[in-house]
Amino acid sequence: MAQNSRFIAIGAVLFALFVFVQTCLFVVRETENALVIVLGKPQNVVTDAGINVKLPWANVVKIDKRNLEYDLVRAMEVTDVNQERLTVDAFARYRIVDSLLYYQSFNSGVGDSRSLRNNGQAGIERIMQNSLRQTLGEVSIEDIVTKLRAELMLRIAERMEDEARKFGVEIIDVKIRRADYPADIAETVYSQMSSARTEEAELIRSEGKRENTRIQAEANRKREEILADANRQSLEIQGQADATRNCIFAGAYDGLPVVVERTEAAEAVGDEAVDYGVGVTCRFSDANAARDPQRAEFFAFSRSLRAYEAALQNGETTILLSPDSEFFRYFNDLQGTRQ
Repeated sequence: MAQNSRFIAIGAVLFALFVFVQTCLFVVRETENALVIVLGKPQNVVTDAGINVKLPWANVVKIDKRNLEYDLVRAMEVTDVNQERLTVDAFARYRIVDSLLYYQSFNSGVGDSRSLRNNGQAGIERIMQNSLRQTLGEVSIEDIVTKLRAELMLRIAERMEDEARKFGVEIIDVKIRRADYPADIAETVYSQMSSARTEEAELIRSEGKRENTRIQAEANRKREEILADANRQSLEIQGQADATRNCIFAGAYDGLPVVVERTEAAEAVGDEAVDYGVGVTCRFSDANAARDPQRAEFFAFSRSLRAYEAALQNGETTILLSPDSEFFRYFNDLQGTRQ
């Protein structure tokens, strides 16, 4: 009998201990804060992880203090500054920094963590939609899609931050995931954009063809100028060469040494010099020098040999001349004297 009483006493103690643990102790993890609620009013905020004690009739509401994410349940439609419609999908990252204010702002009387979080998500959605409409309604679709996308996301985050601070939430970041035309007008808009791009491409092609024609004409003009200048220089060089040769021939014919000089066209030429008009002058190096008969004779002999070579071609040339002709004087006498 005494043994049974002992077992009953131990069971009663264990049951009382279980009830105490269930009703008076609660655990707070590192990732959350806890609010102790007594008769519907917050009495204490526990921010340190560990085991804590509460009154048996008090409730505990857990609030996540990690970085949280809210994604729009469905893409929303906004209107830009030009009253054009646009479908936007976005998400936000936030953190609860004031658990007590958050609870007071979103408590619906149920007093549990799940309903509190659902109410908080609804509040985030509300301020996010308002910020999106206000910010994107101030700019054009072109700015939203391309030019100012990053800046607009910062503006939206700043507007959300101003509102979210009122119920203990800090906005970390806002991102626009997608911004498109609504399905009912997308095909028309894309067709107009395609036509505009096609027209722009044709304009660029026509400008390219016009520029190509201009470049080719300029290249042809420069080519003609270069060829003309090269031809002029070629003729000048050939004329100078012919003038030099004639000067040398003249000296050889007269048996006197000559000097060939290159001069500018405007340079004055002396009385004893010959100007060939191609920048070359020819003058005797010594006007008082005695004539060299052997030099003159050698020149005459050389010129006659070239004349024979040109006139007597491969035995096919017939020439009727008198025996004492000047042309064949070197045939009869090596000195070229007439008989």
